[in-house]
Amino acid sequence: MASNDPLSDLEIREQSLAHTRDALAALQKVPAAGLDQPKHETVTDLVDGATSLERQLANEVEQIRGGDGE
Repeated sequence: MASNDPLSDLEIREQSLAHTRDALAALQKVPAAGLDQPKHETVTDLVDGATSLERQLANEVEQIRGGDGE
């Protein structure tokens, strides 16, 4: 039972998805409306980027899980 076994593509994407969701949840807690305009835009851009990444990773996980049967 070696802990150095390489991760599968699915495991890598699942871990990436979980961490992206954690980051997105943290970003969504930032009170951006109370920040000045440049910082508000930065937070909004980060949320948009994380949301896009989350969607892409979720699609990849779904494709890997169900891709063999399609």
